[in-house]
Amino acid sequence: MTLEILSAKSSLEQQMADAAKKIFTLLSSRTASDPLVLGLCGGRSVVGLLQAMLSESRHQPQDILRRIQFFMVDERVVALSDSQSNFGGLKNQLFDKLLQDGLIHEDQLHPFEASDSTAENGCRSYETELKRYGGAFTVTVLGMGEDGHVAGLFPNHPVLSCGERAFYSFRDSPKPPAHRMTASTKLIAQSSLIILLALGDAKREAWKNFQEPSVSVADCPAKLVAQAPHCVVVTDLHT
Repeated sequence: MTLEILSAKSSLEQQMADAAKKIFTLLSSRTASDPLVLGLCGGRSVVGLLQAMLSESRHQPQDILRRIQFFMVDERVVALSDSQSNFGGLKNQLFDKLLQDGLIHEDQLHPFEASDSTAENGCRSYETELKRYGGAFTVTVLGMGEDGHVAGLFPNHPVLSCGERAFYSFRDSPKPPAHRMTASTKLIAQSSLIILLALGDAKREAWKNFQEPSVSVADCPAKLVAQAPHCVVVTDLHT
């Protein structure tokens, strides 16, 4: 695999712009028959990248933009209208603006829709939906948490060892809300490109663990990105 850490000499804004360009460069390199699936996470870390992606999308050919299918890498099991919904945050920050500019269609958006009682079946349905577009993420965007978690994959959580399916729900998240959905480690590792966002001083210990060879994926799930063919890390924690 190739692990690329964007230059500390660049501003964070420039790093985000470079990462957005790398996303669209990969998507544009695929043949016309290849599925283009973008797996997105929620959270504060992704905001700057979403802004860069929105700016970069305005310079992309429409035939590329109209082929991208947007899926969730993780989600809180709440209504889409709930303020805690990851999809709701992405909708406000990116999807609505792309729709308003006529760059994408509504049917390119694939929220995870399930209630507290239907989440497990919802994961199976979501996998079926993803299989309509090849069954894998072309590009995955992940934010690293203070404990080294990515998506809904928390340190030493049993879901880390669940790899038979693409998506899993669980009710014991260390961070509220307790009920969540996550892409599996296997699905994430199959991505052609992963963008990992490691931002903010609160992530310094996790960043140290990410760089330490002796620390396992179980203790720092962000390290699973090393299993993908290509990972680009955007960070402001260079030492």
